[in-house]
Amino acid sequence: MSKSVQTNTLLFAALFKERGVLATLVVAQVIATILAFAPATADDIWIRLGGISLFLHLTFLSSLTWLYLLRKPLANLGQPWQLSALMASLLLTTAVFSVLLVTYGGDFIAQQHTYQFILRNLLVAFLVTALFIQFLTIHFEKDQQTNALARAELDALQARIRPHFLYNSLNTAAELTHYDPQAAEQAILALAALSQAAMRVGKETALSDEIALTQQYIALESWRFADRLQVNWQLPEQLPEITIPCLTLQPLLENAVCHGVEPSLTGAIIYVELHISKRSLVILVENPISSQQQKRSGNGMALNNIRQRLDLYYQGHAKLTMTTRGDIFRVKLVLPLAINNAKEQA
Repeated sequence: MSKSVQTNTLLFAALFKERGVLATLVVAQVIATILAFAPATADDIWIRLGGISLFLHLTFLSSLTWLYLLRKPLANLGQPWQLSALMASLLLTTAVFSVLLVTYGGDFIAQQHTYQFILRNLLVAFLVTALFIQFLTIHFEKDQQTNALARAELDALQARIRPHFLYNSLNTAAELTHYDPQAAEQAILALAALSQAAMRVGKETALSDEIALTQQYIALESWRFADRLQVNWQLPEQLPEITIPCLTLQPLLENAVCHGVEPSLTGAIIYVELHISKRSLVILVENPISSQQQKRSGNGMALNNIRQRLDLYYQGHAKLTMTTRGDIFRVKLVLPLAINNAKEQA
């Protein structure tokens, strides 16, 4: 599923979340307090506050309920129609509850004319909704600009960590054509798969597919490094059906090959571990490095690019840490699964 900005989105979708409902109740209570303590009111203030609070909470929550039930068809409409639906929902709900209050709560409005009471409620609802729509439009435009900026930054970071071994891989495939045409064909197919994955900017892939892609990358590099490159995979017996951003694991292995295997004359063993819980996916990658290699800045820059890309994708909930103990460099990546589940249900 792509993280790209959608054109048909619901302007007031945030109201259906926990914070949105809480904010609605707070606003309703503030309005009720202002109306209850308004001057020239002969009724008992606290009784009046209780009645107005109950009326506004029922009105706002009922309106949100109707909008929530109609959220899918509303999302396909343009912004003017969505705002009109929001206004109509609040006005209609206000009118319905005003009529019910007139019918069954005569004592509460005994000193008020019926039509005056209903029209005054509709006027208050209209003014509050108009003000809310103005703030909602400004917030939505700012959110769209922020998403567009984040998307552009995500694309730039993704482009910077695409496989940089194209030149070496083509040379390897060219050499293999002379003495092992079948191996050359497999190398080209693996390179094609990696190139295709690199073009899937910002999209999700199954965890099993990401592991298979990474193993294709290792097989491709094994033709170049031969026995110098070894990978010790420690995977769960059965991989769950979860999705992660495309090119999440492969760049970590590419970084380990580039900074752990390539500079070493004797080669190195890369250790890869995957631990999965109900809330997160933990990926551990370890590779040996020399003292001279620790002074190079390219290793940290590549991993920082990966961290920034995942921070944008997971909105700051992903964690990537790097530690060095002696001659072992370790990368730990923690990806939250709860966010993925929420996106799939949205």
